Amino acid sequence: MPGLLASMMNFTDPPGGFLQPEPDCDKLFRLFFWLVFVGSLLVYGWGIWSVPLLTHNEARRLVVLRELLASGDWLIPTKNGQVYLQKPPLFTWFGAVFALLSASTAEWVLRLPSALSGFGATWLLFYRLKRYIGQWPALFGAAVLVTSYFFSTKARLAEINMLLTVCVFAAIVCLYEYICGGARRYLSLVYGALGLAFLTKGPVALLFFIPPVLIFGLLEKDRRTLKALVYWPGWLVFGLIAFPWYLYVNLYLEGTPMLSVIRSEVSAKVVEVAHQAEPAYYYIRHLLGSFAPWVLLIFYRPMHVFRRIVASKSGRFFGLAALVPLLLFSLFDYKRDKYILPIYPAMAVCLGMVAEHWRMAMAQRGRAWVGRVMVGGTAVLMLVLIGYFGYVEPRAVAYRFESLKPLASRIDSLRGDVPVYYLGEEPIQLIYYYGRPLPEITADKVALWQEQQRPFLVLVRKKHIKKADGLRLEIIDQMQPYLSKRGVMYIMGSAEFMRTMAAGDGHHLL
Repeated sequence: MPGLLASMMNFTDPPGGFLQPEPDCDKLFRLFFWLVFVGSLLVYGWGIWSVPLLTHNEARRLVVLRELLASGDWLIPTKNGQVYLQKPPLFTWFGAVFALLSASTAEWVLRLPSALSGFGATWLLFYRLKRYIGQWPALFGAAVLVTSYFFSTKARLAEINMLLTVCVFAAIVCLYEYICGGARRYLSLVYGALGLAFLTKGPVALLFFIPPVLIFGLLEKDRRTLKALVYWPGWLVFGLIAFPWYLYVNLYLEGTPMLSVIRSEVSAKVVEVAHQAEPAYYYIRHLLGSFAPWVLLIFYRPMHVFRRIVASKSGRFFGLAALVPLLLFSLFDYKRDKYILPIYPAMAVCLGMVAEHWRMAMAQRGRAWVGRVMVGGTAVLMLVLIGYFGYVEPRAVAYRFESLKPLASRIDSLRGDVPVYYLGEEPIQLIYYYGRPLPEITADKVALWQEQQRPFLVLVRKKHIKKADGLRLEIIDQMQPYLSKRGVMYIMGSAEFMRTMAAGDGHHLL
């Protein structure tokens, strides 16, 4: 992926040239450029070492990664000791490379793929699109991404969606360059990036590419666009990147596990069966908050703004790249804000064009100071984010992780050589810090083992404590807060384990 991004960001300039704005830029643009560049480094990277695991998804990715490093098996991923095929392995592979290069599995090392992906998407937008939409709109677009709280948050977590985003956006940008007269080699980059996106999150990646490009080609009656969609050498490149791992898994494991996973993943997104479906406007509501305050520029004379975007080929292309997937995902019952992260760069392109339109409109009315206010406001937004991520967040959300390491140590001090299980929800964050699998146990198995007088420990969260009713498990210790301010994790012992403790046998004494 770094090589792919390097080939798309023109590095034929003199050393360090790619870090420079155009030589004929005015002073305000130069100041804005360096503010956004330095700000992006700090927003995406500052303090990622100061916060342990924050989310359930982040823990899942890192448990898979840690087990890959322990087993050395890069092709059959496992989670908590069980084969895990719900997501392709590209993110895990990148994390493993960083871990091996740095000889560390610290959280900040394993978050680098996401941070670099966010940084790459931001500056891919600026350097590859400034020739088509202009330097100011491209830089505004980069600023929109950096100052989007949701986008920058995802760039700081070890989750797969930011890697998917940069891969999808790279494919879209390279295709646009080809549509605008670029060489055919751009199509190899298009389908190479799309193959990496497929290897990051599977078939869902294609929804961010094929529908908007097809609709653009049909509306524009652009034969070049439509031919690009059926360019067989490109799809061959895509297949060589995307499919080998899937084929290997299906050949190595019995049955067709990947087909069942893909089927369940896609059907689960389309129809929500476990919970009430979110409303169709769910993503609209989310985007309004994610792109504040930039989105306010759209609501001042919205029809005028719409006409300005539609009037340009770039506006139509990137507008469809954002709008079509948004509409598709809004039709699905199962909605999560992270699912539409790949449309953020395309939306930032449109917002960047809108921001530059208003800057120029105000300048023509003798209000050039508006441009300076926009630059200063961007700087303030970035400072707020840097301060929050670096100093406020580690303290404000400490309750989510402060008990994990002590709890892992406490389990080790109690268990001796007896097995430990969990009852209820998988404690994936705890499993990461515990450093080895914690198998699940059912209520029926607990009852059976109690009859067989086996010693064992069971971990049960407070919200699942009713599952332990009637199982003759006794609370040995508890940890609070656990993942939430009122959350509690109980360490419970079997009757035989408690008998051993009461007898003062060995190292089971409290």
